[in-house]
Amino acid sequence: MKKWWVKLLLVFATVVLVLLVLVVTSSVHSKNAVDRYKDQLRAAGEKLDLKDVLPPHADPDKNGRELFIQAEASLPKAGILATNWPSGMRMVAPGKAIVGSQQADIWDDILHYTNSWADLDQELQMETATVDLLRQASERPQLDFELDYNQGVTLLLPHLSKMKEATVLLSASALANLHRGDSATAATNLHTILVILDRWKDEPLLISQLVRIAMAQITFTAQWDYLQSTNLSDQQLAMLERDWTNLQLIAPMERSLVMERVWGTRTIEQLRTSNSPSSIYSGWGGASSSSGGSGDWFDSLKDMGDALKHKTSDNLWRVSWSFDDELAVLQGDQVLIEAVRQVRTNGYFKDALAERDRKLAALGLNHPGTNWLRSHLEDELAMLGPETIDSLGRSLERLLSCEAARRITVTAIAVKRYQLRHQSYPGNLEALVPEFLAEVPRDPVDGHPLRYQMLSDGTFLLYSIGSDNVDNGGDPTATPGSKTFGWQHSRDWVWAQPATSKEIEFFRANPPK
Repeated sequence: MKKWWVKLLLVFATVVLVLLVLVVTSSVHSKNAVDRYKDQLRAAGEKLDLKDVLPPHADPDKNGRELFIQAEASLPKAGILATNWPSGMRMVAPGKAIVGSQQADIWDDILHYTNSWADLDQELQMETATVDLLRQASERPQLDFELDYNQGVTLLLPHLSKMKEATVLLSASALANLHRGDSATAATNLHTILVILDRWKDEPLLISQLVRIAMAQITFTAQWDYLQSTNLSDQQLAMLERDWTNLQLIAPMERSLVMERVWGTRTIEQLRTSNSPSSIYSGWGGASSSSGGSGDWFDSLKDMGDALKHKTSDNLWRVSWSFDDELAVLQGDQVLIEAVRQVRTNGYFKDALAERDRKLAALGLNHPGTNWLRSHLEDELAMLGPETIDSLGRSLERLLSCEAARRITVTAIAVKRYQLRHQSYPGNLEALVPEFLAEVPRDPVDGHPLRYQMLSDGTFLLYSIGSDNVDNGGDPTATPGSKTFGWQHSRDWVWAQPATSKEIEFFRANPPK
């Protein structure tokens, strides 16, 4: 009769063998599922290889890169332009904003007088050459920073912060121009930003498109301030209306999501070849865990157990679970890409976002941790798929908010042009067609015409129904839980009207907590 320890050893060996068979079977099954899905995508014309999604480099003679690099070397690093630059459309009450350029001094976020326009003018005088270089860069047909996309997630992108700094400089310059009554130069500065945004649209990185959105939102506030001026010309307005009309946001976002899909696959492949993929993922900002004991034998034993569990989890992820995560990322990316394509086709977001949410819920990405073994081994890569898709998915809401700002801006400029020509605001948006607009602008939320009406006090109400998909009649009050008067933190997204002196003083005395 065999000794008890021999039997135990045989049982243990059998269990290990069964586990190995299960892991290998699961690995083969998961890898085959990834390969089949990739074949399915390619058959549908989708691009999955880096070489197929790389944008062609610009002709050096048509590229504004070198001019921009010269300009960025002298962008302000201190002073008003770096710490307290003026911004337009500072909201102080629901639907009401300060015309910053018409104030006696530059105000900070709680409306203290902190700098004078003379101080800003002095700084701007030192940036004259920089502004001129930015204008020259905008005159080139393309702005290509010649990135090496083969570097993947290790690719450095120092130009992104410089693009935003250039926007701050030009928008602050425009407000200073308006304060001096120089609407023509202000229009030129706003035009320069918008053209730079257009020239830079082909960089297929999600972070680049999100920076473009941030730049457009900064420009939007300065544009609002510009439209409150009294010495505007139709020529200036027509130029800016054309710039905002030509500003592409949706198609570049689609291209960036296609690139993110390629990078997502390459990232998982890179992690798969690593000895410690979870550590690398944690270093990139993913989930992480830490432990630290008092140094006694119990803690040492626990640390050894945690290390073994960590190593086992990493090994299982490399040979099996990584393929499950890759499939989840591919499927989630495809849902987001299809959502943006639906927006591009239909011209509005409501149905596309609802379909996105339905499809993502069906994939189960919002219910991680269903793998018993991964949960018990505390696999740090278990959130890779859900975190990736959640991060990418939130970009669509930011795209919607910026597209709404763009369309409302185009409409507000056309309304201003109508007022200059006819000495009154239009009774409806149809009156703007075809003299000032090719067609009535649609609300990017639901596809219906943007909401507009004349008010009894001689002003007008222009708005989008906002992210709740409900027309609240142009209600600019804050959504529940919001502590700001921000125009896109309200029930409807309303084009602001200038605040009265009484509203400004009340805000100063009662700033939001």
